[in-house]
Amino acid sequence: MILNLIVIVLVLVITAAWMFRGAFNAFIHLLCTIAAGAVALALWEKFATMLVNMSPERGFFSFIEGMAWGIGLIVPFVVTLLVLRVITDKVVDSNIKNNDMVNYVFGGLFGLKSAIITTGIIVIAIGTMRLPSNFLGYQPIWYSQDRSTGQGSLVRNDKLWVPVDWAISVGYGKLSEGTMSTAEPLAKWYPDLELAGFANRISAGNGGARTAYTDDAFKLKSSYTIGADGSVPINDLLKDERDSVPQKYVDINNEKPAKGYLAGYIIDFNSNARERGKKGGQVMVSNGQISMIAQGDDGKTTTIFPIATISESRDGPDGRWLFDSDDVFINSVGGKTTVTMGFEFIVPTGYTPIGLTVKGVRVPLDEASKPNEIKSVAARDRSIRSGSLLKGEKGASKKLYNQENTQTVDGSTNPVNGARASVSVGEVMSTTAAKSAGFTLIDDNTIGDGEGKLDPETQLGRKNTPTDRKLRIDKFAIGANQQLIQVDVSPDQPGSLLGDAARFAKTDVPIKLVDTNGDEYEAIGFVYEDDTIMHIRYTNGSTLKGLDEVPPLSTSRIGEQKLRMLFIVTQGVDIEYFVIGDDAIVRFSPPLPALSK
Repeated sequence: MILNLIVIVLVLVITAAWMFRGAFNAFIHLLCTIAAGAVALALWEKFATMLVNMSPERGFFSFIEGMAWGIGLIVPFVVTLLVLRVITDKVVDSNIKNNDMVNYVFGGLFGLKSAIITTGIIVIAIGTMRLPSNFLGYQPIWYSQDRSTGQGSLVRNDKLWVPVDWAISVGYGKLSEGTMSTAEPLAKWYPDLELAGFANRISAGNGGARTAYTDDAFKLKSSYTIGADGSVPINDLLKDERDSVPQKYVDINNEKPAKGYLAGYIIDFNSNARERGKKGGQVMVSNGQISMIAQGDDGKTTTIFPIATISESRDGPDGRWLFDSDDVFINSVGGKTTVTMGFEFIVPTGYTPIGLTVKGVRVPLDEASKPNEIKSVAARDRSIRSGSLLKGEKGASKKLYNQENTQTVDGSTNPVNGARASVSVGEVMSTTAAKSAGFTLIDDNTIGDGEGKLDPETQLGRKNTPTDRKLRIDKFAIGANQQLIQVDVSPDQPGSLLGDAARFAKTDVPIKLVDTNGDEYEAIGFVYEDDTIMHIRYTNGSTLKGLDEVPPLSTSRIGEQKLRMLFIVTQGVDIEYFVIGDDAIVRFSPPLPALSK
């Protein structure tokens, strides 16, 4: 593998450099390198999370999100090392003269240790970056190749010829519990540090999905267990109502637990968890991107990956999806702002779950309420079918909105006054004009993502568009089980942003549609038109934060300006409200149906 050669070259070059600079100089550098590694690992989580939170959702610098965990490790390491070297060079400005043999032997030995630390930090940092799963031919964690025992399970795989990443994990792990011990040691929360980033990179499109979340992208909702007393055989825990044959499962060490129990965690993902770009809009996870940290009776911890996910299915009822094969990636369906999923783990007897890690964000499990004990796998399956496992036994109560100035519109008419279910852009443009404006196009010549402005006189309309259908754009792209709802908020419409209800609404709160089940759908864009411009934003993976991101309307330009808000909703639902924050602008009564495409 290519990375092996790179590591060997780096280790040899760094070792040789310090071997020829003398034993004492190499020893001082080793001390600085050890300290720099400790500082970098101590700051890693906080610095990387800060970078992810700061990364823009769109635009050139949006790449920072996918690189943040790597940058967050390398930058503190390099900066600390440079600072320490400057200080030590000032304080210890003279060298100790030894004979050549001592300098070469001990200089090489100290240089080798510095090389291992430096190269190990680099390898771990690269592993956390949003790169192809097989980048440089190195996959330290991958699907079990023994299909008879653990098909779909993630296990230890490749190991470097010079295992610099493993050395960092073990070395600093021991230091965190010894000489450099802290209340929350590295070894406790990252027992498999060398694997964490690479596991997170196992995703759809050969590592193309998001590998990092902001720390507010999800919330741990609840948890449950089955057979917590260890009385249920492992094989029974690995069954469900669809298949009486146990799921094939092994742990990270390629071993099947002898005894244990099933632990499940329900997580609410919000709009910040969506995939972005032309194929955005959905929450997408793999079994490498969700992991549990469990602590044994001896105080040692281990990493556990999920065996299954529970989520809403395209057909309506919730379903349970097994990680029982390579390349199983779970996508959300529809367009809800909040996507609820459950993740199930097999916890070996003698271990207690202490944390979950979701795309880099670590959540201590003491934040969750006491787990609900489910009597059996069959009872779990019944609660999945009824929807109560994800929503709770009582279900989520519907939110009440301020309706003081709400306009009521009949949603059953065709067309509905001020709203419609349609993927039409409302104008036709050439593919050249669409691309030059900044839109990403899907294969079927629809707008998949982007924001741009077009000139009605030179870029829109049939007179400015080729007759060949393949060279024309007039629709937005939507995914399976989705529908695009367009709400007209122009001055002369019931939902006008100049109306009494909208004028007094906050400008920094989400703009949403709400269906009859109480599920919310945040606006993902708009279409603004006047005599001089057509401004379109269609960002399925990045919702609008509020009216501050919407072109303003003026009472002095009534009849000149048109504005439509765009919402991706789940196909087949009935829309009851158009709201801004807690204020209902329009109530559809009867509701507006999200018709098929």
